[in-house]
Amino acid sequence: MASTPQPMGGGATEGWTLKQIGKEIPLTDSARDVLELAQRFAAQGGAATVEPVHVLCGIVFQPRNPARRALEAMGADMAQLEALRVAGGSAAPRSWKAMPIGTATRYMLNHAHREAEQLGHYRVDPLHMLLALLYKDSTPTAEILEKAGVTFYALRQYLTTPGSVSKSLRSRPLPALNGAVRVSPVFAIPLGAMIIGGVGLWSGAAPSLTLPLSILLVVGGWVTSLCIHEFGHAVIAYLGGDRSVASAGYLSLNPLKYTHPVLSIALPVVFLLIGGIGLPGGAVYLNERAIRNDRWRSFASAAGPLGNLLFAVLIGWPFLVFRGAPPFGDFHFWTALAFLVFLQISAIVLNLIPVPPFDGFGMIAPWLSIELRILASRLGMLPMLLIFFLLWQGGPVSAVFWNAIYSLTNLLNVPEYLIYLGQHQFLP
Repeated sequence: MASTPQPMGGGATEGWTLKQIGKEIPLTDSARDVLELAQRFAAQGGAATVEPVHVLCGIVFQPRNPARRALEAMGADMAQLEALRVAGGSAAPRSWKAMPIGTATRYMLNHAHREAEQLGHYRVDPLHMLLALLYKDSTPTAEILEKAGVTFYALRQYLTTPGSVSKSLRSRPLPALNGAVRVSPVFAIPLGAMIIGGVGLWSGAAPSLTLPLSILLVVGGWVTSLCIHEFGHAVIAYLGGDRSVASAGYLSLNPLKYTHPVLSIALPVVFLLIGGIGLPGGAVYLNERAIRNDRWRSFASAAGPLGNLLFAVLIGWPFLVFRGAPPFGDFHFWTALAFLVFLQISAIVLNLIPVPPFDGFGMIAPWLSIELRILASRLGMLPMLLIFFLLWQGGPVSAVFWNAIYSLTNLLNVPEYLIYLGQHQFLP
């Protein structure tokens, strides 16, 4: 049952705004329309607050809302309901938008929310409000509806018939990211390093600092992409139902939250040194049981490589636009940037390999049998080490891997000679 927010102004007699109600109780657009019409009826009648009878008027006179359709389908006396008039009050006229929701209506909406939850619905609809208006503690509206031939049990029975309610009510709404995503100041360190290195190389003002500036650009850019990669996993998991990623700090883009002693430090450095493979070295731990379904679990795994792809396009667009020969900036800047784009593409290809613990396996794991998933968990990092060995040794596996990477960099118009020069500029 929803908790009751504080009334506006602090006093219960002053009521609640519709905005306050909406923060506590998820409402459909149709429910909001009905409540806004109820506010109009209350304002026109000079009432101090919106009462349940005004909500009933909103249901009856709001065209094409599901509760009115239910009344018609159940054979309610619509002429009697449409003849309903609310007695005027003594309150001073005011704008209907400022009309507060009264205490009785607030409790009625609480009941409607509870009815929605019991029916497995994620948002309150006018149908749930109509049910609550038939509660015995909402005597005036219950009597009006019963005289029109509508009973609580008849409406409950109607709601169980196929097609009586919108399928969207059973779809869990996506959570709001407001307040959950908080960019950490630590993220400014790798981002700033990338920018400083890039500006320094672009200007060509300090040729003697080409190596350290290249390191700043490439390593800073790589760590920035790591944060984006892991943030991608976390944000999709959060939208899919895993709220633990917010409390773990995974939605902060803080590289310190994504660290793992092997995946984050040792292996990425080794992969870079043996030939410039961009291994995203972060680690986020998702509560897969909290994610709503297998499609969302697969999407959460795919979001990391998608983050690398977006970052590669973001930094590599000049190559694409100018067909591999941007006409501005120092040459050393473009070689270092080409190498950074290459690292992103290599990270994408590597992560899409469908063996654990790569993201490619995470994308297919939800669709595999439990036996295969248990076997994969027992293997641990062994498949990744085997891939590492095959790439180190050369041969057909290595050839396929590198050909795939260069095919993708060619799609971005990143020249191979710039990648080669950038790699040697970074690792002289």
